[in-house]
Order: sequence, then C-alpha cells, then structure tokens
Amino acid sequence: MPTFANTWNTSGLNTWLLKKALSLPAPVLRGLSGGGVVYSQGRTLDPQIQFLWRSLFTPPSGRTGLSLTNRSLESARQAWQDATSLFGVPDNLRVRYEQIGADAAGSTFGGVAPIGGLLIRPARISEDAPLLVFFHQGGGVLGGHDLSKAFCALLAQEARCPIFLPDYRLAPANRFPAALDDARTAFEWAQSNAFRLGAKSGRVAVGGALMGANLALRLSLDLRRDFKPTSAGQLLITPLVDLSDTQIKAGASLGMWPLTTGDLDTMISHYAGAGTNLDDPCISPALEPLINGQPKTFVISAGLDPLAAQGELLVKRLSAARTQTLYRRYDTLPLGFDLFAAVVDEVRAATLDIAENWVNLLRSGTTEANAEQAVV
Repeated sequence: MPTFANTWNTSGLNTWLLKKALSLPAPVLRGLSGGGVVYSQGRTLDPQIQFLWRSLFTPPSGRTGLSLTNRSLESARQAWQDATSLFGVPDNLRVRYEQIGADAAGSTFGGVAPIGGLLIRPARISEDAPLLVFFHQGGGVLGGHDLSKAFCALLAQEARCPIFLPDYRLAPANRFPAALDDARTAFEWAQSNAFRLGAKSGRVAVGGALMGANLALRLSLDLRRDFKPTSAGQLLITPLVDLSDTQIKAGASLGMWPLTTGDLDTMISHYAGAGTNLDDPCISPALEPLINGQPKTFVISAGLDPLAAQGELLVKRLSAARTQTLYRRYDTLPLGFDLFAAVVDEVRAATLDIAENWVNLLRSGTTEANAEQAVV
C-alpha cells in the first residue's frame, strides 16, 4: 500500500507535496494510514491529522515522530522544529514578519528589546485591535516562536491585530519561574511599545498555548495583585493551568498525537523540576484562591484533549467571579492542534472561528459578565 511512513524526517517531501497529499478524500487518507476511524469517548479524530500521525510520523519502531517519551529532549526538539518547517505557514497570507532582537544587531524593529521574538503585522490592522502578546506552544520545554508562527499568522490576519511572540527561556536548563519572569518582562515592554508594535489602539492583550496559556493566566493574576495595568483580554489555547492535576492521566485515551499524557508528564517534570510544589498557585494558576478582576477571557479546548476538563473548570471559576468568558471546544481535533494551522483544513477552520470570536469578545459589552460555552 502506498505510504509516506518513515520518510518524514529524511526525504525531500516538501510542504507543497504534503498539502497535495492532504487534499485527498477522507476515506483515502484513512486507508493510507491503516484504515479505520480513530476515536475516543465518542469523538472522531480528523482524518488529515490521522494521516499525519499514522502514516507520515510513525516510523517502524512504532514511536511517533513527535513523542517526548523515551528519547532525548534534544531529539524531540529537533523533531518538532523539523515538523514546523515541513508544515510551513498558511498560503496567501498578507502579513509581515519582523524579528525583535534582544540587541540592536539582527533586529528589524530598530531598537533594543529586553526579550527577543517575532512580530507578525497583518496588512490590515483594526483601529480598536490590541497587540496580542502570545506565549508559544511547546510545554515550556520545546522550540521557540516558530511552533506557533503558523497559527498566529492566520490569527493575526483574520483578527486584524498584530501579534508578538516572545522567546522565553526553556526548561530544564531554565526551570520555573524563568519563563514567567521572561513573560512579564516581554508583556511590560510590549505595553510600553504598543503603538510602535502596530497596535493603533495602544492596548495589549495576552495569550498562549499549553504552558504558554499558563504563563498568560499567571501574568494576568499577578498584574491584578500588583495593581498594574491589566491586559485587554486573554486568549488561552488548550491551557495547562494545573500542573498538580491527577485527573490528566484519567483522560489518557484522549491524549493521542502530537501530545500524549506521557508527554505532558515529561513536560511538567522538566518545567517544574524535582521538589517543586505543583499545588502552588504560582506554577498552577488555576489553583489561585481568588480569581476575580480578570480581563475578558477566551478559553479553547480540543475534543481529544486530556486538558479539556481543566479549561472547562477554569471557565466556570471565571464566570462565577463575573469575568466575561467565552469557551469553545473543537471535537475532531487533538491537544496541540494549533501546530497544524498551515496544513489541516479543520485547524484552519477552527483558527478562523477563534479569530472571529476573539474579536467579538473584545468588542462586546462588559455590563454583565457571562460564560458562553460551545462545542464545535
């Protein structure tokens, strides 16, 4: 049977060819990936992601090409970087990428910044759009801003807002709270430079994926505690906001690919380090006793996502604290789905939906907080 298996990291298969392969009908994609439908707890995995997982990224050993389990962290980082390079960015985007340097050399921004990263400016920016400071995918241990570049580029264009992806320090070389310290430095610098970074409104919002969402929520709580100007809103993608949660393993059947519950364990152990109290709200912000006074919040989960219960509980707590809150769950997608924004149709559709709802949330009235929950 024709297959792309075992060639993803060595062949000359390029992004164009991959996208052509993924345009095949769903039954063909499932046939190429071994046949059958992948589902758990009544939810069916998107066939394009099933093809990527079972055909392209599964070598003869049976260990998926993006797994962190039973491999060195260096090889896992390289695998994620190779995958990101293969997937590329969505087609036909009208955005500009600008490197932000922690020193003047190599920065197209024209000045020194305390934290390096990537600025994404869409061709059209709404007058009322805030700058979104987004902490990238990777669980606090993998990669850099490239892991979230495709998702954020599409989001920036559709939401008509500039997005700054800071490069924060990664564990285990720099364990918690190094990433949180960098997140605050990046956010405060962005607040001081919002107009120069493309936000005509002068406002700044915050967001992130997985551990990046953890940083965003913790930052918002800390700003409130310190009586500092808070963000215009927070966008939390598949948030990992309670590292002590023993129920994550109970959703092991939902943790498929690219991230399993075993991978989450590995990320948490690298990020926190031995002896760290995972019940501490500093590292598990969902355990903060008082969660009031938060900015408008949009929480996104996936259907095949062992962290979805955390997201749903957070929405309930924020709603009870009268924070204007919106929740979406995309049932055919797995944890880590934002990595595939450039190549998977359902991820692109989810990103467009996220952009529309994010803009609507930011523009909506604040006379009475509410939580609108929806499953897509």
